[in-house]
Amino acid sequence: MSDFASTAMVGVMLKGMARLGLDTRPVQHLAHTEDAHIPLQAKQTLAATALAQGGWASLLHLGQGFHDLADAPLHRALASAPDAATLLARWCRLEKYVHSRHRVLCLQVGPTQATLQHISLVPRTPPAAAEDLVVLGLLCALLQALGLRQVSAQLQGVDVFPQADAQVLHNLATQGRTAHWTLHWAEDPPSTLAPHSSTSLPPAQAPHELCASLDWPNLAQRCAATMLGDLMYPHTVASVAQQMGLSARSLQRQLQHHGLRFSQVAAEVRLRAAAWWLLESPLSLAEIGFVCGYADQAHFNRSYKRHTGLAPGAYRTSFGEASAVLPP
Repeated sequence: MSDFASTAMVGVMLKGMARLGLDTRPVQHLAHTEDAHIPLQAKQTLAATALAQGGWASLLHLGQGFHDLADAPLHRALASAPDAATLLARWCRLEKYVHSRHRVLCLQVGPTQATLQHISLVPRTPPAAAEDLVVLGLLCALLQALGLRQVSAQLQGVDVFPQADAQVLHNLATQGRTAHWTLHWAEDPPSTLAPHSSTSLPPAQAPHELCASLDWPNLAQRCAATMLGDLMYPHTVASVAQQMGLSARSLQRQLQHHGLRFSQVAAEVRLRAAAWWLLESPLSLAEIGFVCGYADQAHFNRSYKRHTGLAPGAYRTSFGEASAVLPP
């Protein structure tokens, strides 16, 4: 991963090491770099340090550091998911957004379990066993952050989280059998309680009424409100229409009757949400692009400049102190 996701991952791993009582001093400098991009080698070094001190099982618990970062933007973006399936979809989109060369494939996701595979986009260079275990442990922590109970994980049918047999896990890791995962959780719905927050960081979503001032028909306003409810979801004509109780064809036809297209509505919604985040929050540009549903940061920059005449950073600099919070 790169940019904000790299920095966040290192922060989680360091917090996780501290929770386990491991010595973070050899790698503490990684948390203080001024470079937003932390190379993969640095994260591998951190994992190796934890492995040397705590063994293979410790890697599965580094993700528990996520619980100490409840106010971090990435925590809010992921842990605000309404259910496990949405959470896993957001994680996969995050990997694509930051162009990670390692990806989690969701082979099957059900009400109480998921079957996943950790792969590399680079041929013949799969993720190392340590990397597999760190990411698996982080996904377990994310499921816990939703309020799900009895979260557990298996490798090759063997329980490895929350408890693992050290020798069995060692054998799996050294044999390269750590890339196929099964996650389980209790059937209870996620907790409705918001994650503990001790600061006044902005909420996980932009206001739903951002498009209310537009001269749009009620149908388009309902589309906008639906998308603003979760911009990290990959909205399509079909998915939005379904939430509105319409067929995709009916939604398109009714929008066209008012001189609108779905793509036009979606672009305006993302644009206005991005403008709100740019002026009303301290989030980085990369984080804003992610929470607003852009494919990647380059897509965010191009789209924003095409619609406003300014790149996101220039827009924030120019209007950050202004009273208007929406682009022209």
